[in-house]
Amino acid sequence: MRSGLLTLAVAQFLDLGTFIRMASVHGAAAEANPLVATLYVDHGIPLVIMAKFALLVLAASTVVVLRRSDVRSMPTGIAALVLWAGILAGTLGGLSNALTIG
Repeated sequence: MRSGLLTLAVAQFLDLGTFIRMASVHGAAAEANPLVATLYVDHGIPLVIMAKFALLVLAASTVVVLRRSDVRSMPTGIAALVLWAGILAGTLGGLSNALTIG
């Protein structure tokens, strides 16, 4: 579970780091996620960073709680789904940002 949570964190930080660079080069209009673009325009990078950390903590804690549930079969599958969704979202977000940077 630790390696999965570490991979989740790395993927989300990849997305955040590439977003910061992309936004500095191309502005908020280059961001594909309208919520992130609006957050950036209205409140700047500090709130985007805080939102990313909050999302990471929420996803990681959800995985931990579901993995430690008394009912093993279903929550473990849901925990894996949450974990992989977070890893995939961070990786794809980082990749699309990197491609936009050029």
